[in-house]
Amino acid sequence: MFLTARTAQHLGVAKGLQQADPVILVTAPTFFGLTVDGSLELAQMAIAKIYDKTGGAVTMEKMLREASLSLGSFKRGSRQEITDAIAKARAVVNALEPVLKSIRTRRNEWLAHLDPRTVTNPQALAAKAKLSFPDLDRAFRETEKILLEIDSLYAGVIGELSLVGGDDYKIDWIRKARCAFIENFEKEHGAGSWIGPRPKDCSREPWDLI
Repeated sequence: MFLTARTAQHLGVAKGLQQADPVILVTAPTFFGLTVDGSLELAQMAIAKIYDKTGGAVTMEKMLREASLSLGSFKRGSRQEITDAIAKARAVVNALEPVLKSIRTRRNEWLAHLDPRTVTNPQALAAKAKLSFPDLDRAFRETEKILLEIDSLYAGVIGELSLVGGDDYKIDWIRKARCAFIENFEKEHGAGSWIGPRPKDCSREPWDLI
């Protein structure tokens, strides 16, 4: 479960930064651009691991198979409830297969290994393995639901897949510091003297931004 929380965090960072104040992002476009791209690539690699086809790997399929063989070890729920939950999970995984197939193809031909065909014609991979942000987000959300439901029956504990302080990518302190700088600049040079872009909510006094 902890590994999956870390896995989901890669996507969370990318989503959070994409929604950040553009004025802040342009202060370090290379850093933030590479961070977003890298987080999306890591998210794809991570979800590919969970649904890996390699024999012997710890995967979603193996977890569901082991769950079916160990119904007596579940701490809560009737045998039928557990069986239904496993069947429901398998149906969700099957529905996700088109998305997972695209992710696997991207992993095998670009992210983990460089396929010669991808190197010579990267557009072909984009067309063959189409993947939208909502698709990737859906794969994580559905996977999280499966893990939470199965684990709640197995361990008898209900929780969420998140890391403490997992929202520290919001970098609001950078916005506050930028606003304080602008307002100090205008105190020194006069109101309206700052002609550059302003982060959101920059009309407050510096001491309100602390």
